[in-house]
Amino acid sequence: MARCLLGAGWVAGKRKLSMLDLRVWAALLGQLGAQLPAELPADDPTLANADTRTVETTGYQLAERVCGDDGGEKYRQIRRSLGRLQGATITVRTVDVDPELAAERISEGSVSLIGDIWAATTRLDLTTPREWGALKASTSLKVEVGRWPAQQVHAGRCTWLDLDLLRGLGPGLASRVWAGLEAWARWPQESFDGRQETAIGLGTPALESLGVAGYARPIDARRALDRAGRRIVATDPAYELVRCERRAGWCLTVRRLSGSRARVNARQGAAWRSSGTAANKQRRAERSALRSQVRASLTSVDSAAHPSKP
Repeated sequence: MARCLLGAGWVAGKRKLSMLDLRVWAALLGQLGAQLPAELPADDPTLANADTRTVETTGYQLAERVCGDDGGEKYRQIRRSLGRLQGATITVRTVDVDPELAAERISEGSVSLIGDIWAATTRLDLTTPREWGALKASTSLKVEVGRWPAQQVHAGRCTWLDLDLLRGLGPGLASRVWAGLEAWARWPQESFDGRQETAIGLGTPALESLGVAGYARPIDARRALDRAGRRIVATDPAYELVRCERRAGWCLTVRRLSGSRARVNARQGAAWRSSGTAANKQRRAERSALRSQVRASLTSVDSAAHPSKP
């Protein structure tokens, strides 16, 4: 079970997800946030209607967004990842404090990340695998996001992850630690030099959230965090220090630029930033042209086989 570090309540997952799963999840929530209206419909104020929170895309578009590559193998990885997300549930506990009474209202529930997944593909009898693959890019993919996560997206209570940066960090521990640091809520106010620093105590909840609770020896967990921290600093220009230090006890000391706008500006020119390279655009143009040729040939064959009646 991994616990969240975001406040009085907590969120726990009973199934460990890989960084690919988290990237797919982030991409789905990002697309959902873009398609949800600012004001929810009057007939669906709580997102009870599954159609309102269903993300419509294609498998290859999702693969390109998550992996930077829309090849067939990436598409299959995305489909397997969606299956793992569909089988994952999280336990949510919220704590509401009544300022007028010495009482707290604790609500706990088990919610799903995603619901139904529908993929629609046109089955055609084509001549070469290349032609079939070119047409498969038009496969429609519909993924229903769970009601509770969709509500958090609409309310703005979520951490937006940079998919380009996650790809730059790779699939290992560094990505998981970076995502945890981006979600960390207990940062001090901005310092005079435009930096902010915090120290995360390395107790059991923090080790679980950072992905190093499985190490038999604490020193091995700290060494893994130090390696991940060096990779984060080398990859993300917004972070200056991520290192385990001994203070009152062992903690993870983090120093980064203060302010989300400053961090975004620092990351703009990074080497891992994907800007839609000319090669990718050329491949998309070639696939589009090939699809048009295949469709035209199929139309001509169908017209010859079924001539219109006079």
